[in-house]
Amino acid sequence: MKLPGSGQSPTGRKRIKILVSFVYCLVALPLVFTCGKKGDPRAPELAIPEAIRDLKAQPERKGISLTWSRPRRYVDGKELRDLAGFVIFRKEISRSCPDCPVPYRERITVNVEDHEKFIKKRQYRFIDEEIQSQRSYRYRVFSQLLDGSLSDPSNEVEVAWRP
Repeated sequence: MKLPGSGQSPTGRKRIKILVSFVYCLVALPLVFTCGKKGDPRAPELAIPEAIRDLKAQPERKGISLTWSRPRRYVDGKELRDLAGFVIFRKEISRSCPDCPVPYRERITVNVEDHEKFIKKRQYRFIDEEIQSQRSYRYRVFSQLLDGSLSDPSNEVEVAWRP
């Protein structure tokens, strides 16, 4: 049976309504179930930790002890939540040419293992035992995020080891 003036049967109209409803659902679903973090986007240069400013080096019997504080914020002031560890760089100072440019070399990565804990460790310590007697070394420490990005370098410290 055809409806007067439409040229379509009642079942044809139902099919069109179902098809239109289906298309609306296809358009609406991605809007409802989109992934991604809600909030304002941040520039990558703002999503790095503040640089460590209190690196200290002390000669000890076993080696050179490095201590520093955990950064608490990103450079944009937001709370730091994805700290993975610290990368320690070292360079040996030449006795014959103390002012010669010597590149820093990566010494070790110190992992942070308190991601899920309520109280985070505030001070970190590393003892560099792979050193030679009567030598001087310079150190820098970088904070590393879970995505592998690094902070700006810490303050530079120089220490001589003469056991």
